[in-house]
Amino acid sequence: MFHLDHLSLAVRDLDDGVRRVHEETGLAHYEGGVFAAGIANTIFPLGGDVYLEVEAATGPAKPDTAAAWFDGLLADGSDRWLFWCLRADTLEEMHAVAERLGGEVARVPGRVQPDGTQRIITTAPGPGRAFDTCWRRGLPNWFYREDPATNPDRGAVGPGERGAAVTRLEIGADPGELRDHIGAETFDRLPLEVVPGRPGVHALTVRTASGREVTLRRDPAEL
Repeated sequence: MFHLDHLSLAVRDLDDGVRRVHEETGLAHYEGGVFAAGIANTIFPLGGDVYLEVEAATGPAKPDTAAAWFDGLLADGSDRWLFWCLRADTLEEMHAVAERLGGEVARVPGRVQPDGTQRIITTAPGPGRAFDTCWRRGLPNWFYREDPATNPDRGAVGPGERGAAVTRLEIGADPGELRDHIGAETFDRLPLEVVPGRPGVHALTVRTASGREVTLRRDPAEL
């Protein structure tokens, strides 16, 4: 079975971007860590083992670097949604996804947490194919988490409300292609609303622990 796993939002300055997301939603968060490519993130738990990662480049925008790529995505200074991801219950499901999409199940280094722990990511159809096969068309890729206790949604947070559940996810995509990509059962079960416009995430609505519903709306990046 497949579940919503996480979404990624790119911002030019991490502290400022996190502050604005927190002010708009009231959601609590914690420092996520840094990826080897020079991308730092902050985690906003959304409930149900789903989370939002707000990401920014940490280094100077030299050619062919992650910082330069982020600068290109955020050229007008606005935040941009990057992608959304599903989670598989089993490795067998992951291998079936990879075979269907012509990729592979990859285990690659993820972020280094503030305590120095190196996280390892298990993903399909593999980082190299996710852009063309999934993200540029508004479609998700997949993750597998061997130990659910390490899911970032379960991390300890600072001030604010924890998210309790994602209640709506607005996605720009071809409805038929999205349904085929994730399967009819997953398409019908997730709180998806397919909307017109650029491929990718358009808005996320979350119910908080107190029962409030908050919506974070941004434009998707042109990947």
